[in-house]
Amino acid sequence: MKIRAELTINGETRKPYLVSGPSEPDDHLAHRIAAFILFWNDEPTLDATTKTPALANFEFLPDLLAVNAAGEATVWIECGTVTMNKLTKVTRRMPQARIVIMKENERSAAQLRKDLQDQFDRPERVEILAWPENTYKDWAQTVGDTIEAFGEADGRSINAVVNEKMVVIDFKPY
Repeated sequence: MKIRAELTINGETRKPYLVSGPSEPDDHLAHRIAAFILFWNDEPTLDATTKTPALANFEFLPDLLAVNAAGEATVWIECGTVTMNKLTKVTRRMPQARIVIMKENERSAAQLRKDLQDQFDRPERVEILAWPENTYKDWAQTVGDTIEAFGEADGRSINAVVNEKMVVIDFKPY
């Protein structure tokens, strides 16, 4: 799947192009474009690779990554499922970066928070944002192979018109 986007958020326009990886589910691209909009002010990149200086010597890649002017990671974003092993390595190697996991629903966010509390040595380092109720499914259906959106986003909510549909999402922290 591919998504061509024309996004005007917080008064600024960007035109990202997403292509799914070989084993990436189609709805994961919709999740990633939502994270791109949500963290708009951090200017995340959708295509960080091992050639990205902040990711040198990393065996893992984020779904999105924001860096500062010096090229240091400021926000590492994962959408959906992520392993404890990956979170452990990321939190140790990037002690200054904000680590955010976006979950498709509140139940899976609550379960991840519980797992972090039980198994993780620094659960407070990981922020979890959940899509409320059925908003993730609605979003995935709204986003197609093209997306045109304009509105506002602030890292916790999206208030926009997406493909001619009004979308208001207040993500719930866990």
